[in-house]
Amino acid sequence: SSKVSVNDHFNCPGFRIVEDRKIRCHKVGGHGSETFKEGVMNSCNPVFMDVGARVGVDGMYQTFKKLGLFEKTGVALPSETTGIFHKLENVKNVELATMSFGQRITVTPLQLVSAISAIANEGKLMQPRIVKQVINTNSNSTTNIETKEVRKVVSKETSERMLDLMKSVVNDGTGHYAQVAGYSVGGKTGTSEPISGNEDAGYVASYVAVSPTENPEICLLVALYDPQGQSHQGGQVCGPVISKMLTEILPYIGLTSTDISNATVNVS
Repeated sequence: SSKVSVNDHFNCPGFRIVEDRKIRCHKVGGHGSETFKEGVMNSCNPVFMDVGARVGVDGMYQTFKKLGLFEKTGVALPSETTGIFHKLENVKNVELATMSFGQRITVTPLQLVSAISAIANEGKLMQPRIVKQVINTNSNSTTNIETKEVRKVVSKETSERMLDLMKSVVNDGTGHYAQVAGYSVGGKTGTSEPISGNEDAGYVASYVAVSPTENPEICLLVALYDPQGQSHQGGQVCGPVISKMLTEILPYIGLTSTDISNATVNVS
């Protein structure tokens, strides 16, 4: 049974009081009345906290587990680590609230890309491959490294709904700097503050994008550690990088622009 629908209504006064804490939204005056869709577009902490409370600790940890955030991805590279989470029994209301918008937990970039890819890939979590095929130039034989599905994480319907939400983040929300002329892009911005006691580490600004939003081909994560400019918000700092990268990646992998009028022709 679904805990939240796209058009459910929420209210953001700029913070939520959770036990003895005042947990703020990035928008000081708050976003006011908004749907869940608008909450995602606005990257609104109070909306995510409300949804987190509905889902509950067990539900959230089950989902994290399904998405592979508690285990290594099994990629064929040495020294892979896994994320750091609160022990389940230590998660009370405050921890649940902060976790619901991604604070105070850590995942590896590879885990994050795998999880987002699963959501974009009709809900199927795949084991990441570094090598697609090996060609032996002596014998001219080719060995393909097969794709391997780990498990089904969400339904195809949920996958499509999430892609639609991510598309609205890029078209009309905090992720608008990642737009690419002629292509559909879905994304989610991230801004995490340093862990208390390690303030020198600075903020981490991140942005994960999927393109195109119909039959996605690319999942791209950009994370900037301790950005030094005017902003440390993922959408503002990483969005333009995502846009520039996808502008080159999408034509390179042979995807033609849906909007020919925006396509530029390089005449060499």
